[in-house]
Amino acid sequence: MTIRRLAFMALVAVSWLHMTAAQAQDAAHQVMFARLSALASTGHAEAKYHLGMFLNNGMGTPRDAKAAFKHFTEAAESGHPLAAYKVGCYLAGQFPGTVPVDLAEALRFKLRAAEAGYDLAQQDVGEHFWQMKDVDSALLWWERASRQGSVKATAYLAHHEAGHPSRDPVRMFVLTMLLHQASPRPAKALLDQIAQSKAVLTAEQRTRAEASLASWSTGVTALTQEARAGFRRVTALLESLEPKEK
Repeated sequence: MTIRRLAFMALVAVSWLHMTAAQAQDAAHQVMFARLSALASTGHAEAKYHLGMFLNNGMGTPRDAKAAFKHFTEAAESGHPLAAYKVGCYLAGQFPGTVPVDLAEALRFKLRAAEAGYDLAQQDVGEHFWQMKDVDSALLWWERASRQGSVKATAYLAHHEAGHPSRDPVRMFVLTMLLHQASPRPAKALLDQIAQSKAVLTAEQRTRAEASLASWSTGVTALTQEARAGFRRVTALLESLEPKEK
């Protein structure tokens, strides 16, 4: 058998293994979708939220944005904050044509998740208020998200501070340092901004800046951790329903 033929057969075998793994994963998702559907039919809010995510992403079932929105809405009505966030995303136009865009309602739903501590919702709510020209509210929510480690929210804060006519040099230095810490390869413009900010600080201001930088992070909230767990939450939920061995 020629080397070319062996290489071809090896390529086919690798492709078959990948296809089999993908098929196995899809089969597992279908089983999970069926189990979530059964649990959601009992009114289980978290199951409805996850069912909405499966439909939203086309996991174990064809993608169906309208059905996903329905499950998110029902879960949100039961008090599920992450489902409320997804309802807000849909109302903000995430899937055009699924539901009419209603920015006021989108903000109302996203606020539920933001107030419950979800960092992405806090960032989005800040953007909503910024667009409404409510700068103080925008800065408040961006700072809450930034203190959980949101780089985008920190960048928004730094951009606003840089353009403010009476910007606070201590805050400017802290924000740019936070961006530097979050950047594996910081841009030269950021490094230049840090150097400029540091150069104008007095000794007392540097002390305050170091203290502010050290205490900036308040840690990731339980809700943000739950959102980041994503698919692992589905597995944990379904495993918790398995009958316990005696």
